[in-house]
Amino acid sequence: MEVASAPRIRIARVRTAALRTAIGLAIGAVLTLTFLHMVNVSAVFTRIEHLTVGFALLCSVAFLGAYAVRALRWRRLLRPYEVSVPRAIAIYQIATFLNWLLPVRGGELVKCLLLRRSDDIPVSRSLATVSIDKAMDLLPAVALLALLPFVGLNLGRPLWILLLSALAAVAVAVVVLALAAWRRDLALAILTRPLVKVLPGGARTRIEPAIALFVDTLLALVRQPRLMGVAALYTAVAVALDALFCLLAFRAVGVALPLPVVLYGYTFFNLAFILPTPPGQVGSNELIGLLIFSGLFGVNSSGVGAMFLFSHPWTAVLMMTSGLICLSVMGLTLRSALRLAGTAGERKVA
Repeated sequence: MEVASAPRIRIARVRTAALRTAIGLAIGAVLTLTFLHMVNVSAVFTRIEHLTVGFALLCSVAFLGAYAVRALRWRRLLRPYEVSVPRAIAIYQIATFLNWLLPVRGGELVKCLLLRRSDDIPVSRSLATVSIDKAMDLLPAVALLALLPFVGLNLGRPLWILLLSALAAVAVAVVVLALAAWRRDLALAILTRPLVKVLPGGARTRIEPAIALFVDTLLALVRQPRLMGVAALYTAVAVALDALFCLLAFRAVGVALPLPVVLYGYTFFNLAFILPTPPGQVGSNELIGLLIFSGLFGVNSSGVGAMFLFSHPWTAVLMMTSGLICLSVMGLTLRSALRLAGTAGERKVA
C-alpha cells in the first residue's frame, strides 16, 4: 500500500507546486502591469538603451559580494563546527537561489539539510544559526528606524507597518530568548504547546528534544558577545555592499542619488521581501522599488523604473548562474534541490 501510494503523493506534490507557481506568476503579472501603468514606459526604455555597461558590471560584483559576506557571517555562527569557506558560500547561495525561485521560501531549512548532508551537522543545531543569521538582517532596519527622528523622513503607512513588523519580530525573539535564559522549562513549554495539540505522542517525543536543543544552541550563541559583535560587523559590510549595488545600478541608468537615500531606500526594499513573493520576484521588485524610491524619496519615476527593469533581469542571471554553479559544486541538480525544498517541511529535525 505504501509503495502504491508513493506515486500519488509525488503527483499531489507536483500539482501543489504547479498551482502555487501559477498563482504566483498571475500575481506577478498583475504587479508588473501595475508598475508599467505607473511609469512612462518610453522614457524608461530610453534610459535602458543608454545603459553604462561599466557600472552594470561593477554592481554585479557588489550584489554577489553581499551574499558572500552573509555566508561568511553564517559560517562564523556555525562554530565550533568548521565548514570550509567555499562550501558555506555554495550552500548559502543555493538557499538564496531557491528563496528567489520559489513562491514559498524554503531555502533556510535547505541550508540545514545540505549542511547535514555535507558535514553531518544536526539540523536542530544549524537551524539556530540560520535563525540568528536571518535576525541579523533585520537589525539594519531597526537601527534606521531609531535614526528616523534625526533624518527628517516622513514615511507612509505601508512603510511604517513594514518597519514596525520587523521591530516586532526582533522584540518577540528577544522576549523568547530572555524567557529561555530566565526560565528555560517555561519557555520550552510555551514553544512546544502548539505541538501537543496537533502531533501524535510518538512524533512529539522526537520533536521536543530537537526544540530543546534548538533553544539551547540559540542561548549559547547570544551569550557570546564577541561572536555577536563579529556577526554585526559582517552585517554592516553586507549592508554597505547592498547600498553600493543600488548606487551603481542607478548610476548605470544615469541616475545619481545621495548615499542616505540609497542606504534607507534599499534597506526598506530588502525588508519588504520578508514576505512571500511571486516566483523570481516577478513584478514585486519593480513595484516595491518604485513605491519606495519614487513615492518616498521623490526620485524620478522613469529613472527608478529603468533601474529596476535593468537590475531585475541582470540579478536574475547572476542568481541563476551562481546558484547552478553552486549546485554543481555540491553534487546536486536543480531538480533534486527543488525536491529538497519541497519536502523540507516534512523532514524531521534531527
